[in-house]
Amino acid sequence: MGDHRKGIYPAEMLAPVPPDLHRRYVMRPRSPQRRDVRISPSLRSKVAFGRLNLMDENYPIGEPVDIVFCRNVLIYFDKPTQQKVVNRLCAKLRPGGYLMLGHSESIAGMNLPVKAVANTVFRRN
Repeated sequence: MGDHRKGIYPAEMLAPVPPDLHRRYVMRPRSPQRRDVRISPSLRSKVAFGRLNLMDENYPIGEPVDIVFCRNVLIYFDKPTQQKVVNRLCAKLRPGGYLMLGHSESIAGMNLPVKAVANTVFRRN
């Protein structure tokens, strides 16, 4: 599966990535037997992986972030809990930052500081 924290992915996962982005951000292995690729240090340095307990009142993320992926987890919470979780996630987004949800999730009817820009993609006001 790769090691996401180290920016290592199976080469086939990057098939949809345009060639110009490959040239800029993807490093090929030295050994031709290896079937994985590594994301360049310049891009890796801009990404942080972390584990959160979504039920916590505060998320120890630090500085506001540009994008949050919260995919296919909200469906396990009731609506009031979903509202709380999404509000806390939105509070960690910088203005103009993006929240990405799973296709089976909906925030319709919630009072949130985001606007839909595509299906399951929301931008912070």
